[in-house]
Amino acid sequence: MANEKILVIDDSPEIVRFLKHYILGPLGYEVITANDGQTGLEMAISSNPDLILLDMSMPRMTGLQVLASLRESSSKAPVIFMTMHGSEQIAVEVFRQGVRDYLVKPFTVEEVTQAVDRSLQEGRLAREKESLMRELVAQETIRQTVITLAHYLNNSLTVVQAGLSLIQESIQKKNFDTSLLYQVVEDSLANVRQIGAVMRVLQRITRVQDISYHGQVKMLDIEQALKDELDKG
Repeated sequence: MANEKILVIDDSPEIVRFLKHYILGPLGYEVITANDGQTGLEMAISSNPDLILLDMSMPRMTGLQVLASLRESSSKAPVIFMTMHGSEQIAVEVFRQGVRDYLVKPFTVEEVTQAVDRSLQEGRLAREKESLMRELVAQETIRQTVITLAHYLNNSLTVVQAGLSLIQESIQKKNFDTSLLYQVVEDSLANVRQIGAVMRVLQRITRVQDISYHGQVKMLDIEQALKDELDKG
Protein backbone atom coordinates (compact mmCIF):
# COMPACT_ATOMS: atom_id res chain seq x y z
CA MET A 1 0.00 0.00 0.00
CA ALA A 2 2.85 2.37 0.79
CA ASN A 3 3.56 4.93 -1.95
CA GLU A 4 0.62 3.79 -4.10
CA LYS A 5 -1.03 6.74 -5.84
CA ILE A 6 -4.74 6.87 -6.66
CA LEU A 7 -6.28 9.42 -9.02
CA VAL A 8 -9.94 10.24 -8.39
CA ILE A 9 -11.72 11.87 -11.37
CA ASP A 10 -15.19 13.10 -10.41
CA ASP A 11 -17.02 16.41 -10.77
CA SER A 12 -18.75 15.98 -7.40
CA PRO A 13 -16.79 17.71 -4.58
CA GLU A 14 -18.69 15.60 -2.06
CA ILE A 15 -17.67 12.31 -3.69
CA VAL A 16 -14.06 13.46 -4.05
CA ARG A 17 -13.93 14.55 -0.41
CA PHE A 18 -15.57 11.32 0.75
CA LEU A 19 -13.11 9.14 -1.16
CA LYS A 20 -10.00 11.16 -0.35
CA HIS A 21 -10.48 12.13 3.28
CA TYR A 22 -12.67 9.36 4.65
CA ILE A 23 -11.59 6.24 2.80
CA LEU A 24 -8.39 6.33 0.74
CA GLY A 25 -6.34 8.88 2.67
CA PRO A 26 -6.74 7.15 6.07
CA LEU A 27 -5.67 3.88 4.44
CA GLY A 28 -2.33 5.45 3.52
CA TYR A 29 -2.81 6.01 -0.19
CA GLU A 30 -1.58 9.14 -1.91
CA VAL A 31 -4.73 10.64 -3.43
CA ILE A 32 -4.77 13.16 -6.27
CA THR A 33 -8.00 14.50 -7.75
CA ALA A 34 -9.53 16.11 -10.84
CA ASN A 35 -13.03 17.57 -11.18
CA ASP A 36 -13.53 17.10 -14.92
CA GLY A 37 -12.66 14.55 -17.56
CA GLN A 38 -10.13 16.58 -19.51
CA THR A 39 -8.10 17.52 -16.43
CA GLY A 40 -8.34 13.96 -15.20
CA LEU A 41 -6.99 12.60 -18.48
CA GLU A 42 -4.05 15.01 -18.38
CA MET A 43 -3.27 14.06 -14.76
CA ALA A 44 -3.56 10.35 -15.53
CA ILE A 45 -0.89 10.68 -18.23
CA SER A 46 1.43 13.06 -16.38
CA SER A 47 1.16 11.67 -12.83
CA ASN A 48 1.33 7.94 -13.63
CA PRO A 49 -1.04 6.81 -10.84
CA ASP A 50 -1.28 3.21 -9.68
CA LEU A 51 -5.08 3.28 -9.93
CA ILE A 52 -7.78 5.56 -11.37
CA LEU A 53 -11.30 5.97 -9.99
CA LEU A 54 -13.25 7.37 -12.93
CA ASP A 55 -16.76 8.86 -12.86
CA MET A 56 -19.15 8.24 -15.73
CA SER A 57 -20.85 11.65 -16.14
CA MET A 58 -18.57 14.70 -16.11
CA PRO A 59 -18.12 18.01 -17.95
CA ARG A 60 -15.63 18.46 -20.80
CA MET A 61 -15.17 14.71 -21.22
CA THR A 62 -17.34 11.81 -20.11
CA GLY A 63 -15.88 8.82 -18.34
CA LEU A 64 -16.15 6.73 -21.49
CA GLN A 65 -14.29 9.37 -23.48
CA VAL A 66 -11.57 9.57 -20.86
CA LEU A 67 -11.31 5.80 -20.83
CA ALA A 68 -11.00 5.61 -24.63
CA SER A 69 -8.26 8.27 -24.58
CA LEU A 70 -6.43 6.50 -21.77
CA ARG A 71 -6.29 3.30 -23.79
CA GLU A 72 -4.69 5.24 -26.66
CA SER A 73 -2.12 6.82 -24.33
CA SER A 74 0.88 5.43 -22.48
CA SER A 75 -1.12 5.04 -19.25
CA LYS A 76 -1.30 1.48 -17.97
CA ALA A 77 -3.09 2.28 -14.70
CA PRO A 78 -6.07 0.04 -13.87
CA VAL A 79 -9.43 1.83 -13.80
CA ILE A 80 -12.42 1.49 -11.50
CA PHE A 81 -15.49 2.97 -13.16
CA MET A 82 -18.05 4.85 -11.02
CA THR A 83 -21.62 5.06 -12.31
CA MET A 84 -25.13 5.84 -11.07
CA HIS A 85 -27.61 3.17 -10.05
CA GLY A 86 -29.50 1.96 -13.10
CA SER A 87 -26.53 2.36 -15.45
CA GLU A 88 -24.98 -1.04 -14.75
CA GLN A 89 -25.29 -1.97 -18.42
CA ILE A 90 -22.41 0.45 -19.00
CA ALA A 91 -20.22 -2.13 -17.27
CA VAL A 92 -20.30 -4.34 -20.35
CA GLU A 93 -18.80 -1.59 -22.49
CA VAL A 94 -16.17 -0.49 -19.97
CA PHE A 95 -15.04 -4.05 -19.29
CA ARG A 96 -14.38 -4.40 -23.02
CA GLN A 97 -12.07 -1.40 -22.70
CA GLY A 98 -10.05 -2.99 -19.91
CA VAL A 99 -11.77 -1.64 -16.78
CA ARG A 100 -10.92 -3.82 -13.77
CA ASP A 101 -14.02 -3.12 -11.68
CA TYR A 102 -16.92 -0.72 -11.27
CA LEU A 103 -18.80 0.89 -8.40
CA VAL A 104 -22.47 1.85 -8.40
CA LYS A 105 -23.36 5.07 -6.59
CA PRO A 106 -24.23 5.29 -3.79
CA PHE A 107 -21.46 2.94 -2.70
CA THR A 108 -20.30 1.91 0.76
CA VAL A 109 -16.87 2.21 2.35
CA GLU A 110 -16.48 -1.56 2.19
CA GLU A 111 -17.35 -1.68 -1.52
CA VAL A 112 -14.74 0.97 -2.28
CA THR A 113 -11.97 -0.60 -0.19
CA GLN A 114 -12.60 -4.05 -1.67
CA ALA A 115 -12.63 -2.78 -5.26
CA VAL A 116 -9.48 -0.71 -4.72
CA ASP A 117 -7.64 -3.58 -3.07
CA ARG A 118 -8.61 -6.01 -5.88
CA SER A 119 -7.41 -3.64 -8.59
CA LEU A 120 -4.17 -2.70 -6.86
CA GLN A 121 -3.39 -6.31 -6.02
CA GLU A 122 -3.15 -7.08 -9.74
CA GLY A 123 -0.61 -4.29 -10.13
CA ARG A 124 1.35 -5.47 -7.12
CA LEU A 125 1.56 -8.99 -8.51
CA ALA A 126 2.58 -7.67 -11.92
CA ARG A 127 5.36 -5.56 -10.37
CA GLU A 128 6.57 -8.52 -8.31
CA LYS A 129 6.63 -10.69 -11.45
CA GLU A 130 8.52 -8.00 -13.38
CA SER A 131 11.03 -7.61 -10.53
CA LEU A 132 11.56 -11.38 -10.38
CA MET A 133 12.08 -11.55 -14.15
CA ARG A 134 14.66 -8.74 -14.02
CA GLU A 135 16.47 -10.57 -11.23
CA LEU A 136 16.48 -13.85 -13.17
CA VAL A 137 17.74 -12.12 -16.32
CA ALA A 138 20.47 -10.40 -14.30
CA GLN A 139 21.53 -13.69 -12.71
CA GLU A 140 21.66 -15.43 -16.09
CA THR A 141 23.64 -12.53 -17.59
CA ILE A 142 26.20 -12.70 -14.80
CA ARG A 143 26.39 -16.50 -15.12
CA GLN A 144 27.08 -16.28 -18.85
CA THR A 145 29.68 -13.57 -18.25
CA VAL A 146 31.49 -15.68 -15.69
CA ILE A 147 31.40 -18.72 -17.99
CA THR A 148 32.95 -16.67 -20.80
CA LEU A 149 35.66 -15.29 -18.50
CA ALA A 150 36.36 -18.80 -17.22
CA HIS A 151 36.93 -19.84 -20.84
CA TYR A 152 39.53 -17.06 -21.28
CA LEU A 153 41.11 -18.01 -17.97
CA ASN A 154 41.30 -21.70 -18.87
CA ASN A 155 42.92 -20.95 -22.25
CA SER A 156 45.58 -18.75 -20.68
CA LEU A 157 46.32 -21.27 -17.93
CA THR A 158 46.66 -23.99 -20.57
CA VAL A 159 49.27 -21.95 -22.46
CA VAL A 160 51.22 -21.14 -19.27
CA GLN A 161 51.10 -24.75 -18.10
CA ALA A 162 52.29 -26.04 -21.48
CA GLY A 163 55.11 -23.48 -21.52
CA LEU A 164 56.29 -24.43 -18.03
CA SER A 165 56.21 -28.12 -18.98
CA LEU A 166 58.33 -27.41 -22.05
CA ILE A 167 60.85 -25.41 -20.00
CA GLN A 168 60.97 -28.18 -17.36
CA GLU A 169 61.54 -30.82 -20.04
CA SER A 170 64.31 -28.76 -21.66
CA ILE A 171 66.07 -28.34 -18.31
CA GLN A 172 65.86 -32.06 -17.54
CA LYS A 173 67.21 -33.02 -20.96
CA LYS A 174 69.70 -30.13 -20.91
CA ASN A 175 68.56 -29.45 -24.43
CA PHE A 176 68.14 -25.68 -24.69
CA ASP A 177 66.79 -24.02 -27.80
CA THR A 178 67.27 -20.43 -26.70
CA SER A 179 65.00 -18.88 -29.31
CA LEU A 180 62.23 -21.39 -28.57
CA LEU A 181 62.50 -20.93 -24.80
CA TYR A 182 62.49 -17.18 -25.22
CA GLN A 183 59.27 -17.40 -27.23
CA VAL A 184 57.75 -19.73 -24.61
CA VAL A 185 58.55 -17.24 -21.87
CA GLU A 186 57.08 -14.37 -23.89
CA ASP A 187 53.88 -16.33 -24.56
CA SER A 188 53.62 -17.32 -20.90
CA LEU A 189 54.07 -13.72 -19.72
CA ALA A 190 51.43 -12.54 -22.17
CA ASN A 191 48.98 -15.11 -20.84
CA VAL A 192 49.84 -14.21 -17.24
CA ARG A 193 48.86 -10.65 -18.10
CA GLN A 194 45.67 -12.02 -19.66
CA ILE A 195 44.90 -13.90 -16.44
CA GLY A 196 45.42 -10.71 -14.47
CA ALA A 197 43.05 -8.87 -16.78
CA VAL A 198 40.41 -11.58 -16.35
CA MET A 199 40.69 -11.31 -12.56
CA ARG A 200 40.28 -7.54 -12.67
CA VAL A 201 37.23 -7.86 -14.93
CA LEU A 202 35.76 -10.36 -12.46
CA GLN A 203 36.29 -7.83 -9.69
CA ARG A 204 34.47 -5.22 -11.77
CA ILE A 205 31.50 -7.57 -12.18
CA THR A 206 31.11 -7.85 -8.39
CA ARG A 207 30.80 -4.05 -8.20
CA VAL A 208 28.69 -3.37 -11.29
CA GLN A 209 25.08 -2.24 -11.03
CA ASP A 210 22.55 -3.80 -13.37
CA ILE A 211 21.65 -1.58 -16.32
CA SER A 212 18.20 -2.25 -17.76
CA TYR A 213 17.12 -1.48 -21.28
CA HIS A 214 13.46 -2.35 -21.89
CA GLY A 215 13.60 -5.11 -19.30
CA GLN A 216 16.88 -6.57 -20.51
CA VAL A 217 20.16 -6.49 -18.61
CA LYS A 218 23.12 -5.26 -20.58
CA MET A 219 25.90 -7.85 -20.69
CA LEU A 220 29.45 -6.73 -20.13
CA ASP A 221 31.48 -6.37 -23.32
CA ILE A 222 34.15 -8.87 -22.29
CA GLU A 223 36.43 -8.40 -25.27
CA GLN A 224 36.54 -4.64 -24.73
CA ALA A 225 36.88 -5.01 -20.95
CA LEU A 226 39.88 -7.32 -21.31
CA LYS A 227 41.45 -5.02 -23.88
CA ASP A 228 41.02 -2.06 -21.55
CA GLU A 229 42.61 -3.94 -18.65
CA LEU A 230 45.52 -5.15 -20.77
CA ASP A 231 46.11 -1.63 -22.10
CA LYS A 232 46.32 -0.39 -18.51
CA GLY A 233 49.00 -2.97 -17.81
